[in-house]
Amino acid sequence: MLTILDEITKWLMAALVPYATTPNSTFFILGVAGILAIVSNLANRFFVDMRSMREMSAEVKAWQEEFNKARKSGDKQLLAKATKKQAAIMRLQSKMMWDRMKVTFTFFIPFLLVWTVLSRFYGELPERMFTAYSPFVVRWLLEGPSLVAGSPVPIKVSYFTWYLICSFAISLPTSRLLGTYPEQE
Repeated sequence: MLTILDEITKWLMAALVPYATTPNSTFFILGVAGILAIVSNLANRFFVDMRSMREMSAEVKAWQEEFNKARKSGDKQLLAKATKKQAAIMRLQSKMMWDRMKVTFTFFIPFLLVWTVLSRFYGELPERMFTAYSPFVVRWLLEGPSLVAGSPVPIKVSYFTWYLICSFAISLPTSRLLGTYPEQE
């Protein structure tokens, strides 16, 4: 007898079948990465005080510049002054990190579930998780030959690699667009 979890998993796997092959898988993973980036950035936008985060970030940056200037100049008095502020700056950085991590912890389990379902689905495919093609070779990132009998052949891109590419390509512009990039002026 199947448990409810098995039934849900079976249903999800059946629902994903239209996205098993390229180009559907390519755009589906791009869409998933986009949705996860938007959800994550919206959560940061609404649950983190971005104005305060920018102020703290500016204060940390100013201290770092002051500290580096003092270290390069060799002025012991200036260096001692900057070093005295170090503990306060570390507390500020810790607060900034904790504010961001609260949102991350909230969404970690749902994101992990999405990742697990998609990894399981693309891992069980006969093509072994290839979801996109690349017109060029990046030896440490992509697999496959670049030429077969002198004619270009697209390089297969795995689900994991394609998701990472999409995630990085979407996350930064999304965070800048939604104003959740703390170093943004």
